[in-house]
Amino acid sequence: MSELNNIALKIIGNGKGILAADESTGTMTKRLQGVNIESNSENRLKFRHTLFSSKSMKTCIGGVILYDETIKQEFSSKKIPELISDTGAVPGIKVDTGAKTLANSSEEKITEGLDGLRDRLKDYYKLGARFAKWRGVYIISNSYPSKIAISANAHALARYSALVQEAGMVPIVEPEVLMDGNHSAEICLTKTSEVIKKCFEELILQKVDLKGVILKPNMI
Repeated sequence: MSELNNIALKIIGNGKGILAADESTGTMTKRLQGVNIESNSENRLKFRHTLFSSKSMKTCIGGVILYDETIKQEFSSKKIPELISDTGAVPGIKVDTGAKTLANSSEEKITEGLDGLRDRLKDYYKLGARFAKWRGVYIISNSYPSKIAISANAHALARYSALVQEAGMVPIVEPEVLMDGNHSAEICLTKTSEVIKKCFEELILQKVDLKGVILKPNMI
């Protein structure tokens, strides 16, 4: 697992950040149409290539989260993960398939994407990905986040993490407690602490090497 630790340190070392370039096609379409540019695979690639070829990539970015479409593309006969690696950053991939309504709850969410993940990770590794990202979403109210939502999402994050490490990659664990609502910062801190604690309980239970994990917490 020392190799996973080295990858994790390379991603976040020397004060560098992680570039999230994993916008879905729908999100990219809205962004491009906002400046009167047609949203097609070529234009989406050009937009992202502009980011990846920036001079600041080498000094500011340690990792880049890609979308399924982008990791399979090439620019000037060079694969996108290779282009990113040439800047010194680590290519990564978003692997969850989105948050869906949690059973027996009208408001809370559970993130999906575990079905077939092992095979997808093998393919992404071959394409050059060396880390992955999965986002769990939680809301705050008088009743939420519920123990069911906290437990279900923590379990999914841990299962995902175990599979990612099995594939030789570093998992980014993102349990995001949304700030929406009229609650105080103190309540947000309390709820976020509960969520993160449960996530690490599940990670340990499923024998995930914590030295090869990157936690992406929400702001309080």
